[in-house]
Amino acid sequence: MRRECLTIIGTAHVSKESVEEVRDVIYTKQPEVVAIELDYQRFIRLMDEKNGIKKEEKSTNIVEMVKGNKIGLYITGGILSFIQNRIGAELDVKPGSEMIAAIDAGQDIGAEIALIDRNINITLQRAINKMGILEKLKFVFSIIFSMFSRGNELENIEDLKKQETLEEIMEYLKKSSPSIYEVLVHERDAYLAKSILDIRKDHIVAVVGAGHKKGINYYLDNPEELPSLDELTDIGKKGFPWMKLILIVIIILIVLKSFNFI
Repeated sequence: MRRECLTIIGTAHVSKESVEEVRDVIYTKQPEVVAIELDYQRFIRLMDEKNGIKKEEKSTNIVEMVKGNKIGLYITGGILSFIQNRIGAELDVKPGSEMIAAIDAGQDIGAEIALIDRNINITLQRAINKMGILEKLKFVFSIIFSMFSRGNELENIEDLKKQETLEEIMEYLKKSSPSIYEVLVHERDAYLAKSILDIRKDHIVAVVGAGHKKGINYYLDNPEELPSLDELTDIGKKGFPWMKLILIVIIILIVLKSFNFI
């Protein structure tokens, strides 16, 4: 793949301007492949939402959740989805709108659609496994705080695409949650770059979050530094089930509260 035939669009995930930019670039460049920062699971969910398909949600028995090995994924994924949806509601833009625009425009010009992101469950599990207990607690409290906080920072969502803003955010994330930064940003930069390099076509437009663009370009320029696929997807051995413990504590508190013990 020749770099001059690759265009990487760095988007803000809940931005009307990003949606328009994605469409304009794809129609102008007429690529053979439109590569998007989605895995198959999120792609199907977005397509179902776009087509108005509502899947029946199975009620999850709380005891089964506690016994299950994926409780951390339920909690972490649910919290992150809640925050992204809240931001999208405030900006009147559905999360993933720029990806849907990329898919629609790509299909309209007859381009291939390539899903280049790592499976979301693997990403979340690796993040959970890498965090120490203090980092897990800090992460949970910061997420809870963000759920209830309100501010003006969402008014300038396009500022998230500016290099100086991105660097400031990334530096903060590195310091506050180094494990989360490593898994959600650095590892996925590598995975996305590897996926782009695996595409056997010349003319490609890749649509990714703006925070990944710099890292992807670095790995494309230095492919010898890319980790192996096994290194990026192995979830390793399970340690102490901290997320399960947190859920149990929450359940106990709810029960105590319902009986007016607290």
